[in-house]
Amino acid sequence: MDRTTRQIVDYTTAFGADGLSATTRDAAVRHIVDTVAVGIAGHFSSTARLLADVARTVRADGDSTVIGFGFRSTPEMAAFVNTAMVRTYDWNDGMQARGGGHPSDMIPGILATAELVDASGEEVLVAAALAYELLGGMGADIPIGDIGLDQGTLMGAATALSCGRLLGLTRAQLANAASLALVPNVPLGVSRWGVLSMMKGCATAFAVKNAVFAAQLAHAGMTSAPEPFEGIYGLFHVTGPFEPRLPVLSDGPSVIEMSHQKPVPAETQALALLELVPEIRSFCRIDEIQRIVIDLPHHAMDHIADPPKYDPQTRETADHSLPYMLAVALVDGELTLDSYEPERFLDPALRPLMQRIECRPDATLSEQRERELVGVTRPAPARISIHTNDGRSLQHEVAYYKGHYRNQMNRSDIDRKLDSIFERGVPEAEARTIRDLWWNIDELPSVRPAMAALSDLGTRGDGSADK
Repeated sequence: MDRTTRQIVDYTTAFGADGLSATTRDAAVRHIVDTVAVGIAGHFSSTARLLADVARTVRADGDSTVIGFGFRSTPEMAAFVNTAMVRTYDWNDGMQARGGGHPSDMIPGILATAELVDASGEEVLVAAALAYELLGGMGADIPIGDIGLDQGTLMGAATALSCGRLLGLTRAQLANAASLALVPNVPLGVSRWGVLSMMKGCATAFAVKNAVFAAQLAHAGMTSAPEPFEGIYGLFHVTGPFEPRLPVLSDGPSVIEMSHQKPVPAETQALALLELVPEIRSFCRIDEIQRIVIDLPHHAMDHIADPPKYDPQTRETADHSLPYMLAVALVDGELTLDSYEPERFLDPALRPLMQRIECRPDATLSEQRERELVGVTRPAPARISIHTNDGRSLQHEVAYYKGHYRNQMNRSDIDRKLDSIFERGVPEAEARTIRDLWWNIDELPSVRPAMAALSDLGTRGDGSADK
């Protein structure tokens, strides 16, 4: 194996429960519960119904749970569908490593593998904390997105190694699992830019599916390129050499602690601005707004305020559209999953207000975003000015939204998020069982009962309960 593969395998084999601090354990539980919450929300989506219909054709006895649809499938297919559910509404966690992404995308792969081997909740916690650290460490200094690749590039290897730990792989098998996840599966970044499709919410689902499959193949004895990073035409040929940083911060918080969470379903860089909606609504009526000027880092400008975001035609474009998200929140008073129904994001009555929102790139904010990167966390700086027809103005500068490492969501915040999701059609008895099991995941001798509680949610996956 090449030096980089050896480094990540060494870290994987040395990682254990005894190295987890109390704050890391608490963060791991919070992020796992948050992932379960958004997975339940995602099972109501049309994307989930489509993928579940495909997964039903791939059935196996005693394998892994597909959230909410009352059946089981192979571990890799369950991981694929469940990851898509977790990701589809852009409500799950994130990290700001240059080659990072949304690390809880990896948790469905870990859970599918944990079911397969009947792992304990403690083992799931360790695997999740390991996966976060691997993803953050491999992506700490390599800007995957800047070279046109997707965040699933490194996520696949991180997930494969964590699943490999659960499967009890040897060092050689772990190296092959990482290689098998990486070599055949390097994804393009185009799914996250411009006009967005279902693929935006499913891109990392493919990486996680492939990772679970890779770990199973390595367990069976499959071998792969021994130098996937540094070999001839390995990843370094595309990215240039990089050095994994494991752990990301030797004397600081873990990656799972630093990863941010989302109180509302919105793209990360819009969260702090959306928190100002109640104050803006108190300051003036919507019809009194002459214009709204927002200064953003260049990265945010390209991602959530480019031309397609001023006329979103898909749900995926809408939840990455700052003009839409701000406009609908100002009009409705809140941003919820209902904000992403077609009749809402296609509503022509919102377009005049959206056109009064002017977004501008700002070099100073771009520099701040880079300068204040610590580990895998950084601010989402922005300046906003509200100008009214009668000459009044309201200005704010924001950076650290609720859910950021510097302004963390606690268990009560996540419970409120769970409540809002359960209200969409999960019966009270199921909701109570899910909450009790998952908040105590670290004490469960087997993860299977907790996964079984997610299997049949008493819904049709369309937001309404079965009659």
